[in-house]
Amino acid sequence: MPNSPCAAHACRKGLPLRLAAVFPIRSLENPMNPLRTRFAVLLSFLALFMGTAPVAALEIDRQLVVTVRTVCDNAGLNCASQGPLGNLFFAAEGDKIWAQAGIDLLFVQGPNLNNTSLLNGQGSLGAFTAPLGGTGTTMFLTNSLSSAGLYGFAYGNAGGLAINMSAVTSFNGGIGRLDTIAHELGHNLGLYFGPGASGGHDNGNANFLMASGGIRNIPSSLAQICPDPTPGSCRSLLSDAHIATARASSLLTPIPEPGTWALMAMGGLLVGAAVRRRHA
Repeated sequence: MPNSPCAAHACRKGLPLRLAAVFPIRSLENPMNPLRTRFAVLLSFLALFMGTAPVAALEIDRQLVVTVRTVCDNAGLNCASQGPLGNLFFAAEGDKIWAQAGIDLLFVQGPNLNNTSLLNGQGSLGAFTAPLGGTGTTMFLTNSLSSAGLYGFAYGNAGGLAINMSAVTSFNGGIGRLDTIAHELGHNLGLYFGPGASGGHDNGNANFLMASGGIRNIPSSLAQICPDPTPGSCRSLLSDAHIATARASSLLTPIPEPGTWALMAMGGLLVGAAVRRRHA
């Protein structure tokens, strides 16, 4: 797949095509027309400034409920990590990434799975769960996966994923592989680009969230993750096509708009007032 970094959502570098066609860069080299030269330079700086505008988040109007099942040994004593204290499941990074698509991640603690074999990587994704239908997904946290060097795997366009938390939390000197959970959730939401249970990847841009781990630029801080105010450092990028596909996933549930919440609250108050009058 050709490398086309500016095909991504709000990723535009250099002079926009329309301005480049009207004011070619070579016109800057024309010493015979200084007025046009200064005008072209001004337009170039303006275009560059506009072209590095930060990727925008959408209004959060959809939610993905992620039921978390932590894998432990048979006795239920030694369990896989759930991530950094105060940021379990790398939720801050996941929420920022998926804000590009207007999607909120809600992690819900489910029952632990006590299975020493699965804790130590003696099973494929199918050993944890079959592909899940309905809304939401289920994530299994373990110490190892069946394939060496694997950080996570997930079903494409269906619920169910497993994460090697030992490898994810120790990555980059203990900073962690900040985008792995968000990446695997992307597969669940339909972002898979080839056959197979885990699907493929979109390697058209190394900054894409859905690029394969071998080429993906892994963020080392929350500030590097899209949407980001610093031009050039935006990683874990979702293209317009990625956003459209993910938002259409049947795993998502709608989040009522603020006006809807207000109406529901007002309705509750009116019902409460009516009940009090009836008892009076």
